[in-house]
Amino acid sequence: MHLTVVGSTARVHGAVQVPNSKYHAHRALILASLAPGTSRISGLSDARHVQYTVGVLRALGVDVEVDGDTFVVHGGRYRPRRERVSVGSSGSTLYFMTGLAALADRDVVLTGQKYFQRRPIGPLLRALSEMGVDAASPTDCPPLRIRHGRPAGGVVHIAGTLSQWISALLLVAPFARAHTTVIVDGPFNERSYVDLTVRMMTTFGLDVTVSPDGRRFDIAPDQSPHPVDLTLPPDIGSAAFGLAVAALRPADVLLTGLDSIDPVVVDHPEAEFLRIAREMGLPMVVDAAAGGVRVQHDGLRLQPVEVDCRLVPDMLPILSAMAAVADGESVFHDVEHVRLKESDRVTSMLQLNAMGGDVDFDGTDLRVRGVSRLRGEHLSSFNDHRVLMSLAVAASAASGRSTLTFPNAYRISYPQFLDAMTELHADMQIEKGPARPTARRRPPAGTADQAAQVTGAEWIRRWAQERPYGLALVDAAPDRTGRMTWSELDQSVDKAAALFLELGVEPGDRVAVQLPNCAGFVVIAAAAARIGAVICPIMPIFREREVAFALKRSRAKLVVVADNFRGRQHDHELADILAGPAASDLSVTDVLVMHLTPGVAHVLPPCENPDVRWYAWHRASAWAKADRAVLDARTPRPDDDAQLLFTSGTSGEPKGVLHTHASLSRAAWMEIEQLPLNSTDSVYIPSPLAHQTGFLYGMWLAWALGVPAIVQRAWNGRRALEVLEEWEGTFVQAATPFLTDLVREVEAGAPRPRALRIFVATGAAVPRALAERATRVLGAAVCGAFGTTETGLAALSTPGDPAGKAWGTDGRALRDVQLRIVDDEGRPVSPGAEGNFELSGPTVFRGYLDRPDLSAEAFAADGWYRTGDLARIDDDGYLRITGRVRDVINRGGEKVPVSEIEQLLYRHEAVDDVAIVAMPDERLGERACAFVVLAAGHRLSFTRMQQYLDENRVSKSYWPERLEVVDELPRNAVGKVQKFLLREQAATLKPQRLKTLTDTDKEGPLDDQHPGHDRRTWKPNRTA
Repeated sequence: MHLTVVGSTARVHGAVQVPNSKYHAHRALILASLAPGTSRISGLSDARHVQYTVGVLRALGVDVEVDGDTFVVHGGRYRPRRERVSVGSSGSTLYFMTGLAALADRDVVLTGQKYFQRRPIGPLLRALSEMGVDAASPTDCPPLRIRHGRPAGGVVHIAGTLSQWISALLLVAPFARAHTTVIVDGPFNERSYVDLTVRMMTTFGLDVTVSPDGRRFDIAPDQSPHPVDLTLPPDIGSAAFGLAVAALRPADVLLTGLDSIDPVVVDHPEAEFLRIAREMGLPMVVDAAAGGVRVQHDGLRLQPVEVDCRLVPDMLPILSAMAAVADGESVFHDVEHVRLKESDRVTSMLQLNAMGGDVDFDGTDLRVRGVSRLRGEHLSSFNDHRVLMSLAVAASAASGRSTLTFPNAYRISYPQFLDAMTELHADMQIEKGPARPTARRRPPAGTADQAAQVTGAEWIRRWAQERPYGLALVDAAPDRTGRMTWSELDQSVDKAAALFLELGVEPGDRVAVQLPNCAGFVVIAAAAARIGAVICPIMPIFREREVAFALKRSRAKLVVVADNFRGRQHDHELADILAGPAASDLSVTDVLVMHLTPGVAHVLPPCENPDVRWYAWHRASAWAKADRAVLDARTPRPDDDAQLLFTSGTSGEPKGVLHTHASLSRAAWMEIEQLPLNSTDSVYIPSPLAHQTGFLYGMWLAWALGVPAIVQRAWNGRRALEVLEEWEGTFVQAATPFLTDLVREVEAGAPRPRALRIFVATGAAVPRALAERATRVLGAAVCGAFGTTETGLAALSTPGDPAGKAWGTDGRALRDVQLRIVDDEGRPVSPGAEGNFELSGPTVFRGYLDRPDLSAEAFAADGWYRTGDLARIDDDGYLRITGRVRDVINRGGEKVPVSEIEQLLYRHEAVDDVAIVAMPDERLGERACAFVVLAAGHRLSFTRMQQYLDENRVSKSYWPERLEVVDELPRNAVGKVQKFLLREQAATLKPQRLKTLTDTDKEGPLDDQHPGHDRRTWKPNRTA
């Protein structure tokens, strides 16, 4: 188990009750147990430390009752009920009771939790021995054998290292047979805790005389305390965590139970924390009407402080967490004794460095230099409650997800901590399973055939049962990040599925969805799968024409659309479609509008079509009632249709492709086996979920593997690196432009994502020079692949392949997939020869929706799928796509190797991107035209391009005969170059003069008026 904390910059808000002081409770209970009569201690403390003290007292024969919020203690002589008495894991209980156990009427053995066997207590044992208490251990650690008998008294020396040692001597001294003097030697740490002990002893009628310098305590013998009724004050040590989380994030927080922020007035040994917090700039005010202290601000940068930790030793962890993001260097002096607590708290807090902090320890002082923001990390709490809570508070304001070991340690001192943080809207929860597996595991047992029997939503149901608290989904918006566990995702899917049923969606009905990458898309896709409906994704970039086409062709009954995304009102555009001339051809009866823009009023658009009902998603889903039995009864069969996806339309009208649950699950599992992926991975999804790369090899693959799916709403390279780092993305499948942007950002100075291990480049051939560069810059394996909407992946390289094969080819056939190269007559070509690429496999679709003509063209007579690509397969079985059949340039009977020339030009320092297409020619039929995007700060002339090709010994007949410099190449949303648009442009152009290498200007100055430098700006295509 571990504590998961999701960082945020969102406002923390709410009210929490500050618990009662555990320091007062320990002392009051112990003193009441020794006072003949009945004491009432109001303000019940349920800290486990205090419960351990209660348990020890009861084991020693003391009657301790609980009456509402009051401890009722009937004090008197200790009469142990058993020989062995456990102090649990409370250090205070151990130290205080070691001497007091001698007052029992028989010998006892004090034990504790296992790690207490390493807790050094020798200095206290020797001081007790000076007082005449026989408490011994051969290791100077528990278990301790304590002989019964009153102490003799005398002069006792004790080091001032730990306050509990001094308090332990003071508590037992009044019961000695002779006068006792306790003298503190050396540096006196934690004096405020000793002062509290003296005050509490005085409250119970015990006399302790303290010297002016506070180092000598004189205690008269044979004293007897009297019973007392008292109320425990609020615990500043617990309040500190609420105040700290309110300091690290914008806040409107009320801590009830505190009535002062003046450390002189507040009765608590850690009251000095209030002064330090004010010095750091925390705006605390007493709100008498609300009965507490309020912190309210819109974000602040704390100020550095200098702190003597002898005054507030237990506050070091939380203060260092606050100082980690302060504006300057904070110094914590005299921290050595803090290393003797439940853990070495000084070195424990050096883990802030793993979170991007800047912390040093020189043996005496801890120095914390503030940074702008911490990042998520896997951390250890060392089973220390203060360390756990302090690092959790730091992580709550960090970027990304953090995990902490020993998640229940907080119960020792502040059992309400997790509830309080939840009440303040800090995202923390305990999850089962390891926080970070130490070894990679193989994929879950199973085969592709077995995976094919699992439908989409059944994957989610499975993981919700096996790992309900495991992370399932991360929704990375530009300005915030949401998350869902498998249990939460499963419940949301049930609710959405129930809503679809209430709206009349039946098995086989199409549900269209036009949403960006977000949690809503994932929930809707799974909800459709749960009840046997077919999800029909529509790209968010599509406008009215494309959306109307998809709705008409799909015959969708229900549409889910965003209200506003990236400045476009998708709901208004849909309203226009449903009220326009094409409305009669549509089957839409219901529209659900999902609100994606927090802080903006959500108003449904007016729609003139009375036959279509409109609902706000959040309202409609609120009234849907999920009946698990009803939903499970509609679970589809594996061979039922699950997805209707339209091709990207790079070559014409989009075509509808139907896939079943079986083909999608099988396709995902085939990639899992080929790479291989395993249960320690996290799948980062920048590709649109409305495209097969994001849908199948992002979302569905994560479902099948049972690992987190990390979806990013709007592409931005810098944000992508943040998300990959914060959420430990290990696997990405996306097109070349996504890889290019990541590489550029890292080369520009951004840290590379440490967990990323595999990037599968799809959609178009990745330039080999880019793949080699990306492997070096990102530190991840770049793997080539080939796949289509119609077939899923057919070929894929792996990280274990030789580098040149991994990123220099499109991989080898996946299991159960067959590849072949044939000539124009369908005859196999010789190995290594170029030809038409065809494939056969278990994930190939059955045909295009409502287009039997196109379906017939797509399949050869023997059923193999014609990809429309030219390719070669080498002797080792690696596939290399050389171009599209329709992209072939036939120059006077000579075929230009387009892909090879593009790869070569891409390596030129002036070329940032390149695409070559055919340009009509009356004499030769076609010539090559190169469209080039220049690298920043570079130029390229037509002549310079010729010279470069000549230097690389390229046949002159393959040289492009025109150079067009453009701002960008037209691509669709998944990165494929829309070459048909380039061909349309090239059809209006003429060849440039083919210069010989003896031309005098081949080395001359760049000619900015050269026709090849007419820049053309491509607008994103909206019609194909």
